[in-house]
Amino acid sequence: MVANLEHLIKYNTLNSKHMKRRFINIYTLIIALFLILSLVSCKKDNPDPGGTAVEEVAGEWWVQWDEDPGSYASISTYNTTANIPTEMWFEDHFYETKSKISVNTSALTFSAAAVKNSDPEYDVDITITKGKIIVDGAKGLVSKAVTDSISYEVEYSDDPGTIYKMSGYRRTRFAEDDH
Repeated sequence: MVANLEHLIKYNTLNSKHMKRRFINIYTLIIALFLILSLVSCKKDNPDPGGTAVEEVAGEWWVQWDEDPGSYASISTYNTTANIPTEMWFEDHFYETKSKISVNTSALTFSAAAVKNSDPEYDVDITITKGKIIVDGAKGLVSKAVTDSISYEVEYSDDPGTIYKMSGYRRTRFAEDDH
């Protein structure tokens, strides 16, 4: 019986050492897998989405009629769904028109010849001439932040013969420059 007891103690000691080693191996494997998965999941693969075809001329603008200085209106210029460098949307938030117009992104010029307003509820054609953007050609009125300038002449078919000479600057995003 004493021999059996010694054998049992020896067997349990070996078994206990074997179990500890096995436990350590499993524990090490789990930690290694966790670390590998953590490193792999942290990898950032953010491709550069790029810009639009008209990003040089796209933006939000504050413009004023040259005959009514100080009264600013908002316009927006942005790419069409075709995303080509020869056309853009021109949205006049004061006159409530939105038209696809021609643009030359290299020369930073734009124009429109009797282009229909996209809103069928407001049937008006828009003609834009002498449209020009000058990079860093203006400053925010209050912030004095350097920004781009814009100028153009526009005629609306429901006010024929009246040419509005407009000029202004790209929105600086400083609240004090907003109108």
